[in-house]
Amino acid sequence: MKKIILVCSLLLTLTTLTNAQDKIAVKTNALGWAAYGTINFGAELGLSQHWTLDLDLYANPWKFDDHKQLMTFGAQPEARYWLGDRFKGHFFGVHAQYFHFDGGLDKYRYDGWSVGGGLSYGYSLALSDRWLIEANVGAGYIHADYGKTGRVQYPGDVRIYDPEIKNMFGLTRAGLSVIFLIK
Repeated sequence: MKKIILVCSLLLTLTTLTNAQDKIAVKTNALGWAAYGTINFGAELGLSQHWTLDLDLYANPWKFDDHKQLMTFGAQPEARYWLGDRFKGHFFGVHAQYFHFDGGLDKYRYDGWSVGGGLSYGYSLALSDRWLIEANVGAGYIHADYGKTGRVQYPGDVRIYDPEIKNMFGLTRAGLSVIFLIK
């Protein structure tokens, strides 16, 4: 939680350094909430007529019954180029990501981290002067380094597997976000 507050404070500090003509957007990704109630918050800063800088933060602190849990924290910064004016219509982006995870919902539990990045495409539709809906999808590379444990028969009775490192290409970003513009 301290990391989220620190990043949000940095974003607010950056916004005071921009001129009044730049727009700032705050957002939440509905797909993130649908994925086991993952708490998420994003902010996007207008840098010029066609460029914005986006930062999305994700956290999932939930514990479930039967020793199941999803403990994650992640961040996805992205530079976006808008084909028209910023926050309107089509955009292309370059993003990076970092996630730390500890948990599992099936017979295995995973503890580790991943980094990656990729390219994305999205579209933003205005609902009013300040409210928008945005859809985006991105693909790229992910490097994951984690340990794996498995329950054998009884809670507390575990089998420990060798650490794993995986390098994958695939989906790295997906969103259906509700956005509020701060002018």
